[in-house]
Amino acid sequence: MKKLARLLYGATDGGAPYFSADILWRTGFRVPDPLFLVEITGKTFLFASPLEAGRAEKEADVDHVVRITGNARAAITDFLKARGIRSVKVPGSFPYGVAKSMEKNFTVVIAEEPWYPERAIKTAAEIREIEKAQRATERAFSAAITFLRACNIKRHGVYHGNRPATSEMVRAIIDHALWHDGYLAMGTIVASGTQAADPHCIGRGVLSARVPIVIDIFPASLATHYYADMTRTVFKGKPAKDYVRMYEHVRKAQENAIKKIRPGADGRRIYNEVREYFSAEGYRTTIDGKRAEGFIHGLGHGVGIDIHEHPRLGSEAEILEKGNVVTVEPGLYYPRVGGIRIEDMVLITATGCKNLTRAPKSLATAIIP
Repeated sequence: MKKLARLLYGATDGGAPYFSADILWRTGFRVPDPLFLVEITGKTFLFASPLEAGRAEKEADVDHVVRITGNARAAITDFLKARGIRSVKVPGSFPYGVAKSMEKNFTVVIAEEPWYPERAIKTAAEIREIEKAQRATERAFSAAITFLRACNIKRHGVYHGNRPATSEMVRAIIDHALWHDGYLAMGTIVASGTQAADPHCIGRGVLSARVPIVIDIFPASLATHYYADMTRTVFKGKPAKDYVRMYEHVRKAQENAIKKIRPGADGRRIYNEVREYFSAEGYRTTIDGKRAEGFIHGLGHGVGIDIHEHPRLGSEAEILEKGNVVTVEPGLYYPRVGGIRIEDMVLITATGCKNLTRAPKSLATAIIP
């Protein structure tokens, strides 16, 4: 049997090239430049340059820090050969160029994801970090609502004084509040009207009145890189009855789904039940080469040191476990109408789940006079 090593490559500062959440989670070490992490028979070896080795020895949660000079790939090759390694296992996200260079000396095996399945079970410390991020998210959302309350409606547009109120203005308020609290917002969504029919449209231009404004906030801690994720849909001014009905069905779908989240539940089954609920209420989903409308994304995903983690609530079977933190985010999207999404994060407990999100979501609070 070939002796095998597990190999990761990446940086651990958010936004850095080749960012690796797995290395950050395993080592707790923040570094802007890519490095190698090797696992052999349960022992971990972090390869660090002279610039980072001293700090790594103090901060990295690994068994050994290997100081390297010169070419890192040559150093890792010599290290593995000296230990009789003939095969290396890497994740599917492993850089292609690095993998090709390793193939000159080793058999490279692509591992199934997730690399660390245990990442899905959050520790008490991780849960505290996620909750801290969620409180910051809610403070930022509250700042946005305060701004929208101070706005007025002229014809079909939203104004702040005599200036048109824009997605960019609201996003800046949210992002500034998060930065003040020590969190980095990346791609905050403030999309109104038909822009909201695209779930990941960040929103641009003047906000429309009396139609859905989707606000999706998902910041990462500058200190720990742990995320929160929350979406609320609001209206500036009284919406039409069709919007009210659509909002209430999205809220009800989320409420029903949260009641079913517990250890042993299958995320796919809960997702399918939400699809069936929407269909029964007359909200058709169509996904083909020409259009995508209705409930067109998964119901939820894990959240932690990365924004999208296992487990997922979607079209693939995944069994939920105690300690998972997942989003529950049903939504409906129609190009001529817009979109409505409501998203909370829940922690799976021994008997069900605990909602970590405190921001209100009743229809009364969604309508901003």
